Amino acid sequence: MARRKDHTREELTRLTIDAGRKLVMDRGPAALTARNVAKAIGYTPGTLYNLFDNIDGLAAAINIGSMTSFAETLEGIASENPGAEVRLRKISQAYLDFHRDSPHLWSLLFAVPVDHHSEAYHQAIHRIFDQVVQAVRPLSSDKGTARRKAKVLWSGLHGICLLNQSGKLNVRENDAASVLVATFLEQFLKQ
Repeated sequence: MARRKDHTREELTRLTIDAGRKLVMDRGPAALTARNVAKAIGYTPGTLYNLFDNIDGLAAAINIGSMTSFAETLEGIASENPGAEVRLRKISQAYLDFHRDSPHLWSLLFAVPVDHHSEAYHQAIHRIFDQVVQAVRPLSSDKGTARRKAKVLWSGLHGICLLNQSGKLNVRENDAASVLVATFLEQFLKQ
């Protein structure tokens, strides 16, 4: 393929992220390869490496978009100013909704290792996690306890979703993930 100058660097970066996101949404995280993305945007695979250090850099950019969208959902919940228990239930439902509505993006974000350590990536993570800590804070004796409880809550939600996605959640009985999350929250809120 000949060298192209159809797009500015910024336009090409956005085009690449959008194409990568669509590939992941349609075919799963394994489809996120330089060759597949380059074919989707009509450039050579080498062009991608002028934009990102490696494919993990592209995955991180896609994940930042997913985290930004999810953080906005959590911020919307917080703006309703619900009580702590209602807020935690809504956060949990939002997590389940993200997993249900965008399972491949969820997998790229939470189930696929991405070796990328930029400030923007860490800020996107904290923009979400800090919302969970704030929701747990009224139910905790101090900020350290709130952070630990938030990690337990997040881990429980994540575990249920991961087991559900892998088909390993229903060993003998068929329990919906939402029912299991509700049961988990009942136990979590009793503490």
